[in-house]
Amino acid sequence: MNPVDPVNPFEARTLETMAARQFGKQVAQFLHENRDRLAIERSKNTGKIRYVYLDGALVLVLRPEEGFFSLSIAGAIIVNELEMERPINGIMVPDDVAEFIKDGKNVFAKHVLDPWPGIRPAQELYVCDEQRNVVGVGKAILSGNDMRFFKRGMAVKVRHGINDGQLEQE
Repeated sequence: MNPVDPVNPFEARTLETMAARQFGKQVAQFLHENRDRLAIERSKNTGKIRYVYLDGALVLVLRPEEGFFSLSIAGAIIVNELEMERPINGIMVPDDVAEFIKDGKNVFAKHVLDPWPGIRPAQELYVCDEQRNVVGVGKAILSGNDMRFFKRGMAVKVRHGINDGQLEQE
């Protein structure tokens, strides 16, 4: 494992800008306000930022091929808490379906409850139950509008559920 380093001001600003573009201004503001609690781990091959930690917990993984972040469960919890009114970077599923998502099972369109219409395919999402507890993280397959109207097909490819033993690893 590579050593974890505190972020310097330039790196912090870069992370904030990327987070704002992907998750919104509230996440960027959160990172800005918590700069002193952030640490990074660099790729051993390129030396570029690969993992972002908050108080020692993995919150974001930078996907170098795309220049976007993947959420860890801890990161998804933070984003969910920052989105007060409704999930914008996440979706809700019925509580009975959430039990399967916790184990890393995928989300199907017929189970998505009132998705935000601005969700785009390939967008990084968290999945939460009806009480807004995060149960998993993954990538959207369908747009928010398609999730709303389709009755068949996969809506979110879940990468990790909270019970699948991958809380801190991506």
